[in-house]
Amino acid sequence: MNNSDITSSQEILLKVSKIIETECAQDASALLVDGFVLLGVGNSFFADTENRFVYTMGFPKPIEELSHWASSNF
Repeated sequence: MNNSDITSSQEILLKVSKIIETECAQDASALLVDGFVLLGVGNSFFADTENRFVYTMGFPKPIEELSHWASSNF
């Protein structure tokens, strides 16, 4: 891929400095507000009766810009 083919979405992905996964929808929502981007949603790999999802989130800014909540919990 050359530079002219890079879209703004791809450019954000190239800047991701931290990746986390969470099963908690409330945490995922709070991380989106904190500046994370949603990279993917998958089914939980645990074999139980609950229908859980795993949210993969990426932070496209320097780690120093994480909120206190995000840096202390993730």
